[in-house]
Amino acid sequence: MQRELYFDISSEQSGGSLYRFMDETGTISFQYHHSTYDDNSGEIKIFQTQYDSFTAFWQQLIQNKEWFYLHPLFIHPEQRPFVQVQLKNVNWSVHPGKKWQQSHQQQWKKVLSGPEKYYQKE
Repeated sequence: MQRELYFDISSEQSGGSLYRFMDETGTISFQYHHSTYDDNSGEIKIFQTQYDSFTAFWQQLIQNKEWFYLHPLFIHPEQRPFVQVQLKNVNWSVHPGKKWQQSHQQQWKKVLSGPEKYYQKE
């Protein structure tokens, strides 16, 4: 089964990598390897969640109403146009600090225009 990094995102309390899998018959599935960190207890929990589609993963991600303040590390080129549209509809002012807003906007721009492969050598 072929595995490909599809989406990678993090925050201080959680983060994970979504992988796209394709089997010998061409069937595609997604698996999200993610973890959470509890500041109070220091406990780290690790999970693997299956998704039938990127849409199903995305619907889970945006349950966090401030998903756009997470720290993206990689977005597969197939999903970059979709994510760009989604970012046009967010309310950056939920955090009043202009520098905070700009730093997160810059990270999204960087990832959305970055290399097509994660850690690709130029």
